[in-house]
Amino acid sequence: MLFRVRGPNGATVFLLGSVHLLSPESSTLPAAVDSAFARAKLVGFETSIDSLQMRAQELLMRAQYANGTTLRTALSPATVAHTDSVARNYGMSIDQLNAFKPWFVSIVLTQLVLQKMNFKAELGVDMQLHAKAKAASKPEFGLESTDVQLGLFDSLSPQDQESMLKDVVPPDSAAKQLKAIRDAWCAGDTAAINALLNSGVKSSPGMFAALITNRNRSWMPKIESLIGGKDDALVVVGAAHLVGKDGVIELLRSKGYTIEQL
Repeated sequence: MLFRVRGPNGATVFLLGSVHLLSPESSTLPAAVDSAFARAKLVGFETSIDSLQMRAQELLMRAQYANGTTLRTALSPATVAHTDSVARNYGMSIDQLNAFKPWFVSIVLTQLVLQKMNFKAELGVDMQLHAKAKAASKPEFGLESTDVQLGLFDSLSPQDQESMLKDVVPPDSAAKQLKAIRDAWCAGDTAAINALLNSGVKSSPGMFAALITNRNRSWMPKIESLIGGKDDALVVVGAAHLVGKDGVIELLRSKGYTIEQL
């Protein structure tokens, strides 16, 4: 999932689609990524990883209901029943999750599957390259503010948040989906990544806009300024952001840039 664009003033910008958590057997980054990192004078991520880690507690605060609202009162009876049924497959019940908003419950259940599969954040592409940048004293930057990143899921409408829970599947099915994403990423299969990560979200246009397309467009000025510069750079974003007709790669191509997948 590594792409290259050469700018008019000497810069080469590498765009890398990330999987945020990986398992040990799939976490060795390809030689092409190591080469791109070595060439890059600066390394960019969706947002400042240091700042995001320092403010992680804020995400937990945003995830909790206030004013007496609960998961049971916020969801339709059918979604309550579905969530409780699926949560029990994860060894939990809706009552254990009742204080939290739907987007957070969806993330928690996914995290349980990832833990069981031995997928770890520190092995994810972002964290590996963040650590390498620190060790090499390479400057890092974020494409968006930490405030934007922390507020992403909480900005979704109640309907879109509920649809996240409607889409939650039992652990075995979730594990199959996650393995398919990992395998498609390892193969650099952009069509498969688009189908696996974006197709489901497109059924909720508001969610797809908030999580993917609006952000892709907001990142373009920064990416274009890098392409127009003189220093090589490596930009690392979630793989879903690079693929599809609304992805960063196609947005750049529509502006006349030539993009190569390495």
